[in-house]
Amino acid sequence: MSSYPKVSVIIPVYGVEAYIARCAKSLFEQTLDEIEYIFVNDCTPDKSIDILYQVLAEYPKRKNQVRIINQPTNLGAAKAREVGIKAATGEYVIQCDSDDWVDKDMLKVLYNRVHQDDYDMIICDWFDSDGIKSNHVNQKIRTDKKEMTSDLISRRLSSSMCNRLIRRSLFTKTTIIHPTAHMMEDVAYIIQLTYYSERIAYLPVPLYYYYSNPNSICHAQSEQACISRAYQAVENINLVLTFLNREHIINDYETEILILKNSARVFLWPLLMQHYARYIKLWKSIYPEINWHYPFKKGIPLRLRIIFFFTLIGIYPILHKFLTR
Repeated sequence: MSSYPKVSVIIPVYGVEAYIARCAKSLFEQTLDEIEYIFVNDCTPDKSIDILYQVLAEYPKRKNQVRIINQPTNLGAAKAREVGIKAATGEYVIQCDSDDWVDKDMLKVLYNRVHQDDYDMIICDWFDSDGIKSNHVNQKIRTDKKEMTSDLISRRLSSSMCNRLIRRSLFTKTTIIHPTAHMMEDVAYIIQLTYYSERIAYLPVPLYYYYSNPNSICHAQSEQACISRAYQAVENINLVLTFLNREHIINDYETEILILKNSARVFLWPLLMQHYARYIKLWKSIYPEINWHYPFKKGIPLRLRIIFFFTLIGIYPILHKFLTR
């Protein structure tokens, strides 16, 4: 492989021994040749890395293109992504979660399009999959930078880093703030990268397979898991607010920021619906300034404002239990 690959793929690895083979095979079978694979072993406690080596042995032509970085301690997916980004040498970078997989032509199709027309970023569609059935997720993407930023902050547009091929210099030649918390770290990254991009393309073709993994930490519903996710989300939302303030554009997105702040509370929803009295104080304490602002803000969908207000005064949990009987 040349010293300057076209694409660097970054794959954090932790607790995915049941899925890593499928992911790695789909990456090693890419029709694009000039690829750098960076697997970041975040101290996985299972046999994921052993399985990765077994799969790699089936693709000897890819051996010299693969780097496995072993973290000294488990630091989480956000830090693993940062380590991979800083180690990358490709012209463009893309992330891949190690329980997901990709179409064999994904990197070739995206690179050819972005390189030919000199885009900083290209976004494609994806499939939601349970491993058997796959559902094409269509996106409504406005490629104007300010409109896209609005859609990202207000969560109308997915901020996944796995269906975006991004020019690496956006990371190296800007003052991007790397998130350290896991939940919503993609939001923190993509809002900044969109701001720094001059030209963004959208390809309405599903090339990435997102696996709805029931064992993922994102699906855990315990008290500790829900509260931890909420506080991690707050940390990354604060990072976004710091960035928007630093770039003097925070006042351009007042309504969107209200929606973004409320998204941190969503992680408490499973607890709130089961034990309202126990968790309502915690729910209200996350960005308390939105409590009597969000329900009356024009620009936020009426349905969301009604749910928020009824939750605030203690009615919605009762309605929710009645409606879900």
